Amino acid sequence: MDCGIRIRAVLCIWTLIFIALSRGASNTIRSSNADEDQKAVVIAPSEYFEGNDGPWSTFFLRVGDPEQDVRVTVSTASPESFVVLSEFGCSDSVFEDVPDDCAVSRGMLFNQNDSSTWHELGQFGINQNGVGLEANLGYSQRSIFAQEKLGLGLTGPTLENQTVAGIATADPFYLGLFGLNNQPVNFTSLGNFSSPSFLTTLKDKGMIPSMSWSYTAGAKYRLKQVYGQLILSGYDTSRFEENSVSFSMADDITRDLVVVLQSISYSGSTSATLLSESIDIFVDSTDPNLWLPEDVCDAFEKAFDLTLDSDSGLYLVNDTHHNALLDSDAEVTFRLSDVQGGGDTVRITLPYAAFDLTAEAPLVGNTSHYFPLKRAANSTQYTLGRTFLQEAYLTADYERKVFNVSACVFNAGAEEDVVTILPKGSGESSTGGGGSSSGSGSKSLGGGAIAGIVIGAIVGALLLVAAIIFCVRRQRKKREYAASEPDPDMAVITGPVHNHQSTRTARTGKYFSPDTIGTSTEEGVSSNTTGTNGYSNGVSIGGESSQQELDGEATQVSQIAAPADDNGEGSRAQSIQQEEAKLKERETSPVYHELGGTGISKRGSEAVSSMSGLEPHVGREREEGADHLDSPFVSTLGSAGWQDKRGDQDLVSPTTPVRHSFA
Repeated sequence: MDCGIRIRAVLCIWTLIFIALSRGASNTIRSSNADEDQKAVVIAPSEYFEGNDGPWSTFFLRVGDPEQDVRVTVSTASPESFVVLSEFGCSDSVFEDVPDDCAVSRGMLFNQNDSSTWHELGQFGINQNGVGLEANLGYSQRSIFAQEKLGLGLTGPTLENQTVAGIATADPFYLGLFGLNNQPVNFTSLGNFSSPSFLTTLKDKGMIPSMSWSYTAGAKYRLKQVYGQLILSGYDTSRFEENSVSFSMADDITRDLVVVLQSISYSGSTSATLLSESIDIFVDSTDPNLWLPEDVCDAFEKAFDLTLDSDSGLYLVNDTHHNALLDSDAEVTFRLSDVQGGGDTVRITLPYAAFDLTAEAPLVGNTSHYFPLKRAANSTQYTLGRTFLQEAYLTADYERKVFNVSACVFNAGAEEDVVTILPKGSGESSTGGGGSSSGSGSKSLGGGAIAGIVIGAIVGALLLVAAIIFCVRRQRKKREYAASEPDPDMAVITGPVHNHQSTRTARTGKYFSPDTIGTSTEEGVSSNTTGTNGYSNGVSIGGESSQQELDGEATQVSQIAAPADDNGEGSRAQSIQQEEAKLKERETSPVYHELGGTGISKRGSEAVSSMSGLEPHVGREREEGADHLDSPFVSTLGSAGWQDKRGDQDLVSPTTPVRHSFA
């Protein structure tokens, strides 16, 4: 193969390898870009503040087919969503006196009988044996569970076969809920049947880039009402103050967003420390209250001059006291960390307005202000509820098992600055508000892709260098070979052995060669004198050779002239001496001989062979005592009379040797 062709072949192979590696790298980039193309999904609030324990900023759910719009709050702990059923939600079985605006106050009701996609699973409790949604807080709620078509927000994503629970009672949930937790819903009585959460399904279907979210409850008392914010797979930097604290999720999937509450301090007309020893506490938007140790509740009672109402179990605040608290500009600061002592911390400060909530029927007989504080029976009930999230911005990343809590900022006219949280393994860190935030910035190649490209380039370069070296050496050898003459081939010079006359002085047997077919030779010279001229070695009468060469040229073998007088001893001896001299001369230098041929014999009377070495066998008689043997292989090539008249009329090929037997 030509050297240039080899180099081109190597270049083609290297190019193919580089293209393959580049495609792999580009696939990685395209995969990353695909993730970047999936932006965070912002769910618009309903622009309603409602609830009998709020007011709370709510969000729309579109339920069933055809869609029915309901308004709900957000549960960061629940994997399923809740809607208030129209059949029971505003019935006499729930209220002694049904409110005039019952359906509106409960966020609108859902009629499952009007939905073609409602597939009922049965009636179940939201928790059992201390396990399940808000089981640690003593919640008890019977619900009708079903798989239903569910859409989030007025224009948000829609999924089919989502777990939806229909509720009727006004306690513990007056409004419906949208579940943000990523855990599946398990139904033990249905053979451990489980249904994936809304968030997980969105991620599995590629509708969001990562299994993460951000949420803040909103604050009606801030500015001109600040609505809540819910973002899937992202966060809004305009809504919080960044900090360096990143929290790791707890192993308990029912209480995963646990922080270390290092201290609680009060400032107002006086200052006080409400919590001095660190506790682990769960952040959960499902419940509106702060569930704290009893001694901490005592400190709150003293600081805010609170009294627990035994009938309702709430810290009710009368109007006079409410106005005094508003004028005091009292604040409560919560210091959070991911470790028990020291470390990075974040401070979330709640003004008294954040605690200024309104309780309505059926929680109380008459509408009243209340302070959202609950005495925890044990550490499993320690909870920072929805009240806390009015001033805190919470971001959870279930893929990285981390979350962040940041202090909200309230800037009038601030534009949204939404950043997408990319999936784990994308090379970006998480989460919003803590440390280095995840974003949708540009992507660099991963280490594996870079290593593959480098290795491919090195291998291709080595192959190219090897091909060039091989071609250079090959060309050099060709030039050296062309510059030197080849060694002579003695076999060509000397020719076949049968063309060289033997130097032996005696022969023990007879041999045959192409020159002596049909004759007897001995010691290279026939001693047969049966011919009329005394020699039968290709010499005819008159000294002219009767042997013809195949090419028509004269033989190169010098002929020995026949003696003029057979009886002249002197001339015979002289002839013999001349012949011996010529034989010696032939021994000292190589002689080239051409194989003898025969002329084409003529028919009839002219059918006489022109070869003395090949005598015609037609009419030929074997002489008694002749000192030669005719060759048993007689060639018929060129003989017009090759088909003899001996009675054997079988046809043979002109080129086929025929063995003859002689009588």
